[in-house]
Amino acid sequence: MAAVEFAMWSALFFLVSLAGLDFGSFYLQRSSADEAVSAAAVSAFATRTSVNFDGMQGYVRALAGDNSLTVTTVCNGSTGTACTNSGRTCACLKNNGTYVAAASCSATCSGTGMTSGSTAGYYLQIVATKPYQTMILPPGFVMPSKIRQTATVRLQ
Repeated sequence: MAAVEFAMWSALFFLVSLAGLDFGSFYLQRSSADEAVSAAAVSAFATRTSVNFDGMQGYVRALAGDNSLTVTTVCNGSTGTACTNSGRTCACLKNNGTYVAAASCSATCSGTGMTSGSTAGYYLQIVATKPYQTMILPPGFVMPSKIRQTATVRLQ
C-alpha cells in the first residue's frame, strides 16, 4: 500500500514540478527580452544624435540571445514613418502613451492628458515580442501566450 501511495505522490510531485518549469521558463525568457530592450534604449539614449535605427532589431535579438524575437522601432508613435537622426519632428507624450504633434521641439506641451510643464521631444519606442509556448500547462492558462516588452526613450 505504501508503495502505491509513494508512486501516486511522486507522479503528482513530478507534474507540479513540470508546471513550475513553465513558469520559470516564461519568466527567464521575458527577463531576457526585457534586459535586451532596456539595454537598447540606454544605448540609443547614449548615441541619441546618431542612433543606428537599422541595426536596432539585430542588436536587441543578439542581447536577448533569441533570434525569434520580433523587434519593432517606432518614433513619436508613428509606424508609417522611419526613425531618423536628422530633420526630426517632435511630439508631446500624453499620460496615456499616445503622441500629439508639436509646433516645434522643446515647445511646451499643454492640453488634456499632458503633464504640466512638459516639453515636446523626439521619442523612440522599442518593442520586442515573441509567442510563448508552454510545456505542460494549456496555452494562456496562467501566463500570457505572448511575451511583450517595451521601452520608450526620449532622444531629443
